[in-house]
Amino acid sequence: MIEIDGSMGEGGGQVLRSALSLSCLTGKGFRIGNIRKSRSKPGLMNQHLMAVHSAARIASAELSGDRLGSQQLAFVPRGVQSGNYSFDIGTAGSTTLVLQTVMPPLLAASVRSQVIVTGGTHVPFSPSWNYFAEVFLPALARLGVRAEAAVDSCGFYPRGGGRVRCRLEPVRALSPLWAMERGRLLRVSGCSAVGNLPRSIAERQLASALSLLQGELGRDLAVQVDIRELQVYGQGTFIFLAGEYEQGRAGFTALGARGKPAEQVGEEAAREFLEHHHSGLPIDPHLADQLVLYLARAQGRSTFATSRITRHLETNLQVAGLFLELQTHITGEEGEPGTVTISPARAPG
Repeated sequence: MIEIDGSMGEGGGQVLRSALSLSCLTGKGFRIGNIRKSRSKPGLMNQHLMAVHSAARIASAELSGDRLGSQQLAFVPRGVQSGNYSFDIGTAGSTTLVLQTVMPPLLAASVRSQVIVTGGTHVPFSPSWNYFAEVFLPALARLGVRAEAAVDSCGFYPRGGGRVRCRLEPVRALSPLWAMERGRLLRVSGCSAVGNLPRSIAERQLASALSLLQGELGRDLAVQVDIRELQVYGQGTFIFLAGEYEQGRAGFTALGARGKPAEQVGEEAAREFLEHHHSGLPIDPHLADQLVLYLARAQGRSTFATSRITRHLETNLQVAGLFLELQTHITGEEGEPGTVTISPARAPG
């Protein structure tokens, strides 16, 4: 059994989710303590429990400690089975984080799988559905992953109710990644959306974002950002901006909230976009940590440059090293641009 201190690194749910994925992949059981110890509500919450139970279901795992508020968990997988799975978080917990937990082991299974998750699609502290479908999955395609994703409905905090689907084809071997250049910016795409709120809010979000982007990048910037009115449970709003470069994509999401001006939402996404763009580097900070579990199993050394080294990235590298034989190296300080190298010590079995 691998012993894990859940307060390591960023100390949040990512330690647990990465451990679940890697445990299913390697067949190695683990015990984790201090789960989310430093959070205002420590221990397992609904979305973390759903990640645990989803991983346990696909791997027929033995569990102990799987209850709300628990800061201790033991997980022993018995073997991953491909198939058709449906998981309902029951709250606005993140559908994309549940998907990212079960995807690596299901991609290593023998036949195609389909996963349906119900919960939140655009909620705080998680990849938005647009980011997952338009940035994360295309990045995985460069590694040889074949996945198709669709959203049936969106879900916002606190009501949830979103429903997403992802079909995964088995992958025999993952290609390594070399991403040190991105080429020129071709266009900015994305959407500004509202659910059960006036369309004018989405328009104001977009106007604010474009004013900032065009003010720094020029009025001739190619832009294709749609306004969308969504039918959802409750209410919600977001803007998603994707930078389409010659050699890849980067994406940034900002969420609305009660009392938060639409102009602030648009400005948040645009400023994050510009911070990444001005770095001149190809991999955005969110994608950098999300690629770790895949590059840790690739057939060869991967090297990429990211616009910001994050604690999430460092944590995922630490957790991956507990389950897999890896050599990793980061050049650059946390919060600054940097380069990451991941070298699997041997081909995955």
